[in-house]
Amino acid sequence: IDLYNPIFVHSDIGRGVLAIKRKGAKIDSKNICSSILEFLSQQVDGELCRVILPGFNYDYGKTRVYKPDSDPVQVGALPEWIRTNCEFNRSNVPFFSVLSKSKIELKKTKIINPFGPESIFGHLVSNDATIVLLGTGLCSLTFIHHVEEIVGKPCYRYKKSFPGQIINSKKEIYDCEYAMHVRPLGVNMDYDWKRLTDDLLLEGILNIDNDTQDLRYIKAQRLIEYWGNRLNDDPFYLLDTKSKAYFMDKTLSGSRRVQIEDYES
Repeated sequence: IDLYNPIFVHSDIGRGVLAIKRKGAKIDSKNICSSILEFLSQQVDGELCRVILPGFNYDYGKTRVYKPDSDPVQVGALPEWIRTNCEFNRSNVPFFSVLSKSKIELKKTKIINPFGPESIFGHLVSNDATIVLLGTGLCSLTFIHHVEEIVGKPCYRYKKSFPGQIINSKKEIYDCEYAMHVRPLGVNMDYDWKRLTDDLLLEGILNIDNDTQDLRYIKAQRLIEYWGNRLNDDPFYLLDTKSKAYFMDKTLSGSRRVQIEDYES
């Protein structure tokens, strides 16, 4: 990991603990999350301000209200513990917020696009961040949607708007315009995680720690460059065989994009 760049950490606490034990880290059995955070801090020279974690919460889709100060994190025990116990900031982005010690200033846009160039994922690329998979596999990688967006709007997903409100701790209410590409409703659409993992290992882009299989590193810039090139060659490169066959048919081999009207009344 580069000494001056941020890390973005996806984690599974059970396997993560075993991984950092194998790295020789001390684990306080009464405060496992604190031990993991201490380990992550050591990876970036003790500078906690360079550790970023997903603060994702998916309830906004139903409620159309996002409360960054009270909505629980739904993607793991570690970031939820950090949200409730550490003085980390949480970004004002419904669905795909992040937690960070430093306040990450992203460029304000009229419509929030969580996968666009001004998103946290764009921030990871421009700051040459390392994505850390601690106890979890490539299937945790939300960054994949940023790659799809930047390469040029995936033909197998359609854009959907989610207007709603953000309510902060002072009970101040802000209207928000929010739009992102989503998987078609009621359709089986999966990524070929095993093949994608094998390809990245072969290319030396996904790096496995010498001491444990459950600690893996990916440079954001290398990943977007590699996947971007592959998607330019084949717009369905990321999908598994069954999904690719379905969407090849529905998009006339990628010449048109699926439309929301076809899947949602």
